[in-house]
Amino acid sequence: MESYDEVVGFDYTDENEWKNWIREKFLPLHKQLSIILKLRESLENILKTNLKEAFSQRYIQEILLGGITKEGEYTSNSLAKLYKDALGIYINPKEWVAYCRTGLNPVENGIECKFEDTSFLAFITEIKELVEEVLSGIEIEPQDIEDKEIEEIMNSPEKILEIIKEIYRSVISISANYDYHMFFVLNTRCIPRFFIEKAYPKLKENFEKVAEVLELEEKFVPNISDEKVRKEYTLIGHKKDGLADIFYVLNRKVLKITEIRTFEIAGIHLQDLKTEYYEKVKHTLEKIEWKRPDYIQISDPPGTQHVSGYSGPWYYTYFVEGMMVNRFREVGWSARGYYYHDTRECNISFIQLMNDISPALFLGFYHLAIEGNEMQIIKSD
Repeated sequence: MESYDEVVGFDYTDENEWKNWIREKFLPLHKQLSIILKLRESLENILKTNLKEAFSQRYIQEILLGGITKEGEYTSNSLAKLYKDALGIYINPKEWVAYCRTGLNPVENGIECKFEDTSFLAFITEIKELVEEVLSGIEIEPQDIEDKEIEEIMNSPEKILEIIKEIYRSVISISANYDYHMFFVLNTRCIPRFFIEKAYPKLKENFEKVAEVLELEEKFVPNISDEKVRKEYTLIGHKKDGLADIFYVLNRKVLKITEIRTFEIAGIHLQDLKTEYYEKVKHTLEKIEWKRPDYIQISDPPGTQHVSGYSGPWYYTYFVEGMMVNRFREVGWSARGYYYHDTRECNISFIQLMNDISPALFLGFYHLAIEGNEMQIIKSD
C-alpha cells in the first residue's frame, strides 16, 4: 500500500489545519441551514397570526399561489410547490380554485394554511445539529441570522432557490467523495494501528496529537504479550460523540442526499454520492488486487431485509482470545421467518484476520462493531 501523505494535500497533524477547514466549510453551511429554518419559523408565525392580513402581502401570494393553474395544479416550476415540498407550508390549490369558481374569497371563507414536516426540513435540521456540534467542539461561535436577511428572501421569495442550491453545493463539498479531511476521518473509523500509520507515516510520531484533535481512542487492545505486536494490532477508532465520530455521522447522512427529492424540485441534478463513493472504493480495491478471503463472514447492516417482511439481517460475531479468533456465532432469520443461531469453532489468527480485512476497513467498505472481545465485520450501508 502506498502512502497517502502526498495524496491528501494537507497536514493532518496540525490542529490549525482542522480548525481552518471547519471555519471555511462549516460556518457558511451553518448560516445557510439557519436561514432556511428561520424562514420557515417566520412564515409560520405570520401565517398563523392572521391569514387574511398576510394575504395582503404580495410575497405571501407568491409563496402560496405561485405557479398554480386555473385547475388547481402545480406547474413544473411552481414556486408554491417548492415552498410546500421544502418548508411544508401550503394551501390546498384545488380548494382555493373551488372557492374562487363560486365567487367566494377563500381567505374569508375558511381556507387554511397547512404546516407539515418535510424530509428536506428533517435533513436540514439534522445537518445543522451536527454542524453545531462540530463548531462547539472547537469553540467556534456560529453567526446569528439577522431579521433583515429573512425579510430580503420574503420580499423576493424566489431567492429560496439560490439558498437551497448553496446548501447542496456546501454539503457535497464536505463529503468524503470530494474532501480529503473527511476522507481521513473515514480512514480512522476503526483500523489496526499498523495499517493507518503505514497509510499516513506522519502519524507514527504525531499519533497522540492527532488523536487528541479528532478524539480518537483505542477500541480494542489484543491480549498479546509481545508489546510491539500488541501496539501494532490495537484497533484505533472514533470516540463516541467525539469530533471524528460527528464527522463520520455527518458524512453518512450526506451520502444519502439522493433521498431528499426537494433538491430535484429546485432544479438540482442530484449526484448519487453513495454509489459514486463505493464504486471508487471497489475500483481501488481491485487495483490493489484485494479480495475478501472466503473465511471471513460479513454481517449485514442493521435493518437489512433480504426478503421483504420475512428474512432479516445475518450477524457473524467473532470471539477474540489472544492471538486467535477461536469461534464465531451466526445469528439470522431465514426466508420463512425462522430464527437461527449457531456457534462454531474457527481457529483463525487475529493477526491474519486484521491483515486481510484492513484495506476494506480503511476505505470504509466494511466497518467493525466491537464490544469486549466480540467483534463483527459489517458491510457499510
